[in-house]
Amino acid sequence: MGASGLAARSLQAATLISLALCSFSSQVHAEGPPPRSPELLALFRAADEAMAQFDVGSARAIWGQIHLLEPSNPALCQLGQLDRRLERWVTAAGELSMCIERMPAPYDARERGLHEARHADFAAARQHVGELELSPPPGAERVLVAGKDVDAKHKVYVAPGEHEITAMGPQGVFARARVRIEAGETLKLPLTYEVAPRSLEPAPAPKAPPAPGPHDAPAVKGPVLDKPRPAPRPPPPSAGQAGPTPWIVGTGALTAASLVGTGIGLHVAAIDASQDATRQKEDIDTSGRDPSPPAGADNTYERAFGAYERANRLHTWGAAVLIAGVVVSSATLVYVVLPRNTEIRAHAGGAEVRFVW
Repeated sequence: MGASGLAARSLQAATLISLALCSFSSQVHAEGPPPRSPELLALFRAADEAMAQFDVGSARAIWGQIHLLEPSNPALCQLGQLDRRLERWVTAAGELSMCIERMPAPYDARERGLHEARHADFAAARQHVGELELSPPPGAERVLVAGKDVDAKHKVYVAPGEHEITAMGPQGVFARARVRIEAGETLKLPLTYEVAPRSLEPAPAPKAPPAPGPHDAPAVKGPVLDKPRPAPRPPPPSAGQAGPTPWIVGTGALTAASLVGTGIGLHVAAIDASQDATRQKEDIDTSGRDPSPPAGADNTYERAFGAYERANRLHTWGAAVLIAGVVVSSATLVYVVLPRNTEIRAHAGGAEVRFVW
């Protein structure tokens, strides 16, 4: 009987050990990274190709798709770094701040290098934006900065200038403040609800006229004749007869010409920068240099990358200035050609819109 009991206990112990090992194996398998879809792998390859061609804008768009399909902190850090290169300072500051907050402690030299790079990127973006630390009133349901919903539990980064902050509470109460912030500045802003307007009191009843005294003139019986009304004033002369103001026309023409000339100059500078970057890249390809040399080595690759970024910025600025010049010249032409009080009708989506010049 003792031998059978010992055998039963041994079998039970072996069963428990087997179950524990199976559980540990399934846990390790569950904690491993899930297999990535072919679509996600194709996006990774497309992002690498865009960066190899110095196309930062396309790489940013591809990493945005990657983050939507597989939200992760490395993808968020990559978005922050690319937005910093594109000089989207507000977006980059928010992404890099959250990236640094979620990054685990470094455990080797590579991780420490990533930490230092992310902190340097965040410090560069932080010099171009203002930081708001909001304290909404109790029970606030929504907090808006410049009309956009924000998470008041985290720091909010905004462009330098004036901003309106609104906190909306229950039953229509709200808190509102307007602040002005500079680049690199931090403001702590507590919000309090405004007092609700008092309900309108009913207007007092009109008093009855006093009774006539003995010396008052008796009331005249019969129909009461209306007093003669004053003749209506003639309407003012129409402003449509007036011609265009000379100084407005001159200012518009001068501004349009200046904008067009500046846009052309920026495009010419962008073409020169693009050709310079292409020559540097050809030199790298011909010499067979390593495209990612260690720190302190030849920085020809960085110069070529900087030249491509400068060319992209100059192209963007040139296009924006040219568009502004076309808009100003068109507005000036409309002001000169169309007479005053001209009515323009437009139909869009079944609705009629009228403009009076």
